Amino acid sequence: MASSKPLRISALGLRVFVFLFCLASLSIIATDTVEFPDPQTGELTKATFKDVISYRYLFSVAMLGIAYSLMQIPLAALSIIKGNSLVTKTILPWYIFTDVVAGLLVATAVGAGFGLTVDLKRRADKEFRAAGVQDLEFAKNIDKALNLAHLSTGFLLVATVCMAVIVLLSALVLARK
Repeated sequence: MASSKPLRISALGLRVFVFLFCLASLSIIATDTVEFPDPQTGELTKATFKDVISYRYLFSVAMLGIAYSLMQIPLAALSIIKGNSLVTKTILPWYIFTDVVAGLLVATAVGAGFGLTVDLKRRADKEFRAAGVQDLEFAKNIDKALNLAHLSTGFLLVATVCMAVIVLLSALVLARK
């Protein structure tokens, strides 16, 4: 928790950004669906984030990021209103620790999301080109769904950067005490 008023205001702003970016990521991944023909039956199959473990993890971490932010935003706002830090010197290391754990959790979701999406896009593009179906509607739908997964992961990446800056601000305060 930042000690000077400008640092506390910065921390509050960053926590609000973390909340908004996690909310955007959650909204996108939760609504991202794709329909494609089943190769064996030919019937249309619908896939959502629930069908892919990495995207379920991304969804879960975005939810945790929202919950964590909703717990931290009021504390940061109270700190500004009261004019002093609500976190004592003995609690500050634990407070920083929870920020680090939350930030690392979000960062792992970013890695899982980007890693899977890049691999899926490469594989799908290669297979679609080899089969000559890259211009068909289902191929475009799959590409669009993967682009939305990229966007969702990108919002979590920005939330991770904001959390890293929060940790740096808190560490700066700890170093001053």
